[in-house]
Amino acid sequence: MFQNDLKKAIEEVLHGRPVALPTETVYGLAARIDNPEAIKAIFKLKERPFFDPLIVHVRSIEQAQSLVSWWPPEAQKLAESFWPGPLTLVLPKAAHVDSMITSGLDTVALRWPRQELFQKVLDEVKIPLAAPSANKFGRTSPTEAHHVKDEFKDDPVFVLDGGPCEIGIESTVVKIFPSENETELALLRKGSITESQIKNTLNNFSVRFVDSVSAKDSPGHMKHHYMPAIPLIICLKRKDLKQLAQEIYRKISLLPPIVEQVKMIPLTREPQQILELKLSEDPRLATREFYGQLRKLAKSGGECIVYFKETQADPAPWEALYDRMAKAASLILND
Repeated sequence: MFQNDLKKAIEEVLHGRPVALPTETVYGLAARIDNPEAIKAIFKLKERPFFDPLIVHVRSIEQAQSLVSWWPPEAQKLAESFWPGPLTLVLPKAAHVDSMITSGLDTVALRWPRQELFQKVLDEVKIPLAAPSANKFGRTSPTEAHHVKDEFKDDPVFVLDGGPCEIGIESTVVKIFPSENETELALLRKGSITESQIKNTLNNFSVRFVDSVSAKDSPGHMKHHYMPAIPLIICLKRKDLKQLAQEIYRKISLLPPIVEQVKMIPLTREPQQILELKLSEDPRLATREFYGQLRKLAKSGGECIVYFKETQADPAPWEALYDRMAKAASLILND
């Protein structure tokens, strides 16, 4: 059965149909980059606006180099250090890369995934695959096969089941671009590979880290993203639930219905059933649990989810998770 499923996934991709494939980060909705209709199908299935670029998944450093117009020593070092793995590099694109994939930008986002099944598909197809997360635009990313099936139950796609994702949140995204005297880098999206790891890897290079580039060069740049089917509220202090319900309803009622093309989740009354999101005290486990717990709670009959955020003694291991959590939240209550 397993080999048949793998063969089916490969055949679907070869014939230009998007399929859901597991990666070590989240499940991706994959299609070959040389088929514009297949790329359009990704956007249609996800209800994704065309301003949000896709990440292209490759099988080797050489394949990545064929998709860019500039491959500096810094990119080579990072690729050798972190590929295959959860790092995406954004570089000036080659002319033949379809602008639909890059949302009209002059850069392309590239990653060599570590997950074995995704690699096997890449080996057989022999063409890079564009693969954003396999969920509707702005909603919670899938970390198990049944998450994808639930998401697309009204418009089914074939899902290759690779079990739960090892990491559980999307890749780190780093943009590398030339300036007059040195190479500049910008961290566009936090992930399991940290900024300090990247800086340490490039310690012997003359590079400058900047934060002034547009985050729109990366997927997941909107203020609200990864949102569950019911509102998620982050609280920095524990509160009486009755008082909390009143505050949640009042503040959610003030939100616009759509923010940056992401539909906000309304409440029609003060929530009577508030569900608490609880995660492991180990940041790696908590990160792996996060999206799955959001989906589970959203289906359990509650009206909203609350997470009481604690101050961490060492915040660095929690940064990527808290970045996703902040974007998944409808509200952040600071007092």
